[in-house]
Amino acid sequence: MITDFEITILSENTAVSEKFSAEHGLSMLLNYKGEKLLFDFGASDCFRKNASVMNIDIDSIHNAFVSHGHNDHSGGLQYFNGRIFCTSAVTQKHFSHHAGKPVRNLSMPESSLLQFNKSEIYFADAFTEIMPGIFSTGRIPRISIEDCGGPFFKDENKKFPDLIEDESALLTIDGTLIHGCCHAGLINTLEHCRKYQPDIKIHTIIGGLHLLNADEKRLKLTVEYLQKYDIKQLYLMHCTGNDAINHLKRLLNNCQIFTPHAGETFIIKQFKK
Repeated sequence: MITDFEITILSENTAVSEKFSAEHGLSMLLNYKGEKLLFDFGASDCFRKNASVMNIDIDSIHNAFVSHGHNDHSGGLQYFNGRIFCTSAVTQKHFSHHAGKPVRNLSMPESSLLQFNKSEIYFADAFTEIMPGIFSTGRIPRISIEDCGGPFFKDENKKFPDLIEDESALLTIDGTLIHGCCHAGLINTLEHCRKYQPDIKIHTIIGGLHLLNADEKRLKLTVEYLQKYDIKQLYLMHCTGNDAINHLKRLLNNCQIFTPHAGETFIIKQFKK
C-alpha cells in the first residue's frame, strides 16, 4: 500500500530559521495515515514552543513514543499529557563519562519522571504493533560486530556499563524506520526488524544514528550494509555527526540523504515492493 507519511521536526540540534529554537535533543511529530504520534520530547519545552510557531496544538495529540530515557529525548515529557509507548526500562538511570570531563547524569529528569508516573503507559518490550501500521521494535539485541559502545554507565562510579537496554525504534508497515539515537547500532536494529517483519522492505531511515564518534571501521560496516539492502532515503539528524553524514553522502551514490532541522515538515516518499 502506497501512502503519504508526514513528519514535522519539533526539536533538533539545529533550526531551519531564527524563529525556531534549537537544542541538543530530538522530537518529531509523525502523521501516518491520519494518526498522529509524538516521537520523543527533546530536552525541554522546545518542542512545544516550536509546535506553537507552526500552529500545531500539542494538547490535541494523545499518543507519544519514547525511544529511550536519555534526558535529551525525555526532558520535555513533563510538558505532555497523554498515552506513552516505551520499554519498561525507560526510567532506569543513565550516566556518561567522557575522558577529561566530569560524570554527567543523562537520566530522565525528575519532573519528567513525575509526569511519566501519572501517565497512561503502554510497555512494549517485544516487537509490537502499537498503532495501525506502526510497530515498536521493543528492545534491540546487540548481535553484530558493530562498535555500539560509548562512555555510558548505569552508575556514577562507572562500575556498571550501560548498553541502554531501554532503547527501541519504530517501523511502519510500508518500510520506514525511525530512530531516536540508534545506540544499539543500525545493523542490529535492521536485522531485528528483518527477523520479526521479514516481508517489510525498509527503504527509509529517519533520526539520529549515533555515529558522531564512529571510527572508519564502523562507518564502513554501516555503508556496506545500507548498500546491500538498497536503502533509498536517509533523513539524518541529532547525534549522527556531520563527518559521518558527509562520509555517507560520498559513498552512498544510490541513496538520497537529507538533514532536516527543527521547524521543517516533509513527506516521506514511498516505494513499491
